Amino acid sequence: MTGIIIVTHGSFGAYLLEACEHIVGYKENVISFSIISKTGIDEAKQSIKKITDEILHKCDSIIYLVDIPGGTPMNIVLNFAKDIKKSAVICGVNMSMLIVAMNLKDIMEFDALVEKIVEDGKRSISEVKSILLTKDSDYGNIQG
Repeated sequence: MTGIIIVTHGSFGAYLLEACEHIVGYKENVISFSIISKTGIDEAKQSIKKITDEILHKCDSIIYLVDIPGGTPMNIVLNFAKDIKKSAVICGVNMSMLIVAMNLKDIMEFDALVEKIVEDGKRSISEVKSILLTKDSDYGNIQG
């Protein structure tokens, strides 16, 4: 079983988790931690360490989902992930990624799950107007 820890600037991760739970329902071992402007680095590290330890008591692997590469959330979780054999740190979290992670975390093998989360996250980023309004598209006849 894989635990998911979402760590983001501000309340972005908490709201993202709330939105995904609205779609897929509550899932155990999925936790969000928000680093707000009042949160000191040491406090954030201690809190994330506590969450990590709690997840590791229940799960054999952890995926950290963070907002941006090079940011404080990424830098903090990398310090923990480096010591956990079955862990991954995935940057650029979005709803598609989190929904996949929540739905498949208990049934998919760890490495395949990490690959699937990244793949679906990338696929969800697209400019859809040009795709939907092409002549060859089934959606080409959409009228507003």
